[in-house]
Amino acid sequence: MPSKKRNPIRMAVVGLGRAGWDIHIAAIRGRKDFILTDVIDVEKSRLKEAQAEFGCRTHRSFPSFLRHNDAELVVVATQSHDHARQSRQALKAGLHVLCEKPMATSLRQADSVIAQAEKSPGIFTVHQSARLDPGFIHVQEVIRSGVLGKVFQIRRGGYSYARRNDWQTLRKYGGGLLNNQGVHFLDQVCQLLDSPASDVWGDLKQVINPGDADDHVKVAVRGESGMVVEVEVTYACALPLPAWVVMGSRGTLVSDGTTSRLRYTKARKLPRMKVNDSHMVATRKYGSGETIEFEEKTMPTKLEPKKNFYDSLYDSIRKGKPLFVTPESVRQVMWVMQQARKGSLFA
Repeated sequence: MPSKKRNPIRMAVVGLGRAGWDIHIAAIRGRKDFILTDVIDVEKSRLKEAQAEFGCRTHRSFPSFLRHNDAELVVVATQSHDHARQSRQALKAGLHVLCEKPMATSLRQADSVIAQAEKSPGIFTVHQSARLDPGFIHVQEVIRSGVLGKVFQIRRGGYSYARRNDWQTLRKYGGGLLNNQGVHFLDQVCQLLDSPASDVWGDLKQVINPGDADDHVKVAVRGESGMVVEVEVTYACALPLPAWVVMGSRGTLVSDGTTSRLRYTKARKLPRMKVNDSHMVATRKYGSGETIEFEEKTMPTKLEPKKNFYDSLYDSIRKGKPLFVTPESVRQVMWVMQQARKGSLFA
């Protein structure tokens, strides 16, 4: 539990929907190091609900909040198309800003926020919380252990068959699966990429949802080293597929997000092999005839993160520690998303 002696951060939340109420306000409920001082929403019933529980100030508009508030940190949890504009305005007003993903709906908007953050006194960070996902941390640790050898390809998948009909299905609000779940998965694989991204291929479709936004996304990214990472996320897959597939020079990891299967060579390094430079294969068989011994393991992926997002945020604001999620690291994801949209109906 956070210490009662910690100097609490006065926090505001703009947007009391799923993210604002069920993620961010839920995250600080009961903590002593964050105090909810202000909430902003157009729905009166949601403002009353927050005021009744926290005794906070309420605002019907963001400009009104910026003129009269008790906060030092604002969480931007509105619709995606509002994120960049409200982040810039809050930074200009001298506030710290935690922005929900995506940080913007275009690379140009993302750059405008970063530029404002560089000349403002407040910090700016993005809620790329999937970096704390236990399954991701597990994959990261397996890769770092070296048991798979040199990793050359990673696929991250999210599969379901379900329709939705809220604002996330409309492009005018910044909706779409790439902006919603895809940005989390791309952020994860970009963290695992061993060099800067150089080439991106994307395919976005609208398959089963109403509205005009994408509900099926496939993105492949190649780093300067040649390593390839892929994201495939869809509302239109009726059978389960792996959440993770990691291929290395010594073995492979496959995970459903709960349990991982690893199969890798017992030898840390395969013996040298000469090419049989001949016009024929004497045995008329494929392969070299070599026998490779493997180790196999099955293990849970539910590792507990050492810190949560708000622990790190407190340390950055109060103690000056480095941001857990830097704007620059998110910018690479925004660039990948822009490249992935090129040539599609959703560019």
